[in-house]
Amino acid sequence: MRELHAWMEGRPVGTFIENADGEVAFRYHADAPDYPISLSLPRDGSWSRHAPGRFLDNLLPERQSMRTTMMRATGASGTDSFSLLDGADASGGLVFSCEDARPDEIPEIVLATMDDIRARIETLQHAPESWWANNPHARFSLAGEQPKFTLSRIEGGWAWPNAANPSTHILKPELSRAPGSIAVEAASMQLARMTGENAAASGILDFEGERVYATERFDRAENEDGRIVRVHAEDMLQALGMKTSDKYHVKAKDVLRTLHAADPSDTLSYAWVGQLALNVSIGNVDAHAKNYSILLRPSGISLAPMYDVLTTTYWPYVSRELPMRIGGATGAAQTTPHHWRRLAEDNGLDPDRMEEIARTTAGRVLSHAAQAYAGLPEVMRDALMTDLRKANLRVEPIFSDLA
Repeated sequence: MRELHAWMEGRPVGTFIENADGEVAFRYHADAPDYPISLSLPRDGSWSRHAPGRFLDNLLPERQSMRTTMMRATGASGTDSFSLLDGADASGGLVFSCEDARPDEIPEIVLATMDDIRARIETLQHAPESWWANNPHARFSLAGEQPKFTLSRIEGGWAWPNAANPSTHILKPELSRAPGSIAVEAASMQLARMTGENAAASGILDFEGERVYATERFDRAENEDGRIVRVHAEDMLQALGMKTSDKYHVKAKDVLRTLHAADPSDTLSYAWVGQLALNVSIGNVDAHAKNYSILLRPSGISLAPMYDVLTTTYWPYVSRELPMRIGGATGAAQTTPHHWRRLAEDNGLDPDRMEEIARTTAGRVLSHAAQAYAGLPEVMRDALMTDLRKANLRVEPIFSDLA
């Protein structure tokens, strides 16, 4: 039997236990806070037997080959979740240790020089699974498949993250298979903010000629002492207690059902519909369940800022099929007010309110797109504007200002 201890804000919150058959169980610590670490792991213990293992697995890179690379680069003892998360900087507010001792008690700052960062970017461009520097004290874990890495912003420079030193930024180099990816994502996120949606702060950083798209982590904050601390969050796949491989199989009704159970007033549900409508309106067909998150805090549950927002239809080879159908509509260009009303009716929500959210969002996207895309090359800007007009062809946008 193996144990992986979970800590949050310096307090023990629970222990994951792996039996001889590889099944993972979980128990909350007596001093754990009143709110859960996951909607799939409620405080009353009424979770499925697969939920604890899936919660951990969703914190790791998806491919086994990437986990092997992570193991070798960080000096982990294996490619399983216990080994890889031990002492790592992971998404959300938890830190993990195979020993019953806080892994973040003693600060461990490992500086990342400009040469280090440039080398990591250059390496990712020809070896996209090499997210990690070969340093056992530089340990982080991110979900997904896209080449990326994390850094911690410190006074005067950058540092590699670990359990004792939370990362502050996620950095993505340009994708070779998607030229222009960092410019499109930066502009798309700017557009999201212009529509009034809460989207993570982001932009393009230049490391002596190597450009990356960088996002400030919403699951990090600065405390009263000026220290960076972790904020607890989970993605919707974790909240649903589903496998990493199911991220494209989650339907809008699955998310709405989970949010309604957490908030019967449906404030969360309508807020999430706004995020869903934005992704549909900009033609983001990669808006799967792991690209939506919630924050879990003593004050309650709220939606996390939007992230990974981009017009994927800019690249002709990308499918036009939405990962979450809207009332039966499979693509943004086919989506009408009727489809949004049907989604509301199927999930016990107000059809008028949902239709208004979708149509108003579409109007704001179209109204602010030219400004958001102003800094892009003309050919790219024109192609994106064409994609947006197609995506909102039948939804009957409502044009009004943010007030």
